[in-house]
Amino acid sequence: MKNDGGDKVKPRRWRRRLVAALVFAGAVAAAMHEHVRWSAAAHVVAAQDAPQADFLVVPGARIHADGKPFHVLQDRLETARELFARGVAPRILVSGRGGGGIAVDEVAAMRRWLQARGVPAAAIVDDGEGLRTIDTMHRCKDVFGARSAVVVTNPFHVDRAVFLGRQHGLEVTGVAAPPGVTYGAAMMLRNRGREVVARIWAWLEVFVIG
Repeated sequence: MKNDGGDKVKPRRWRRRLVAALVFAGAVAAAMHEHVRWSAAAHVVAAQDAPQADFLVVPGARIHADGKPFHVLQDRLETARELFARGVAPRILVSGRGGGGIAVDEVAAMRRWLQARGVPAAAIVDDGEGLRTIDTMHRCKDVFGARSAVVVTNPFHVDRAVFLGRQHGLEVTGVAAPPGVTYGAAMMLRNRGREVVARIWAWLEVFVIG
């Protein structure tokens, strides 16, 4: 029997459909990502322009085995300390993983760091259940009763934090903490790459998953 070429056409058609589907999915993901950035952009300000708020919020990040914050977290804490000293907010909410020993207790590490640099213990509020950014921002409003907050975090993270807080009805302004050290290109690329995925997931959590 003569082959009329139909067997070759079908794989080509499926390949075209697959490519079209991938292009469409990529465009949708890019739109989600940019919506997070765009919606937060107007609410991210320089430290000197931070408005008065109920709380300064510092999301947790990695700490060393001895309980000392990594530089990424130190950058957040230093900027929050400076804003507190200027009277931007009366309290600092340190939110992250709590308990479990010195090597993993981010909240205790942040509290020690701030107190060692002159922030009164009574001005620091511990949130040991802020395991993700969305948890931190929700709990700031729902558990700790904030109406407004200035979230202090790294430049690659600040848009998502602001987006999640404002979508939950919290009047959030973001301040990007300047780096205190020179970070390697590989580290920054890794953080920014992870953040692309995290922004898309944040959009899905807000508008799809709920």
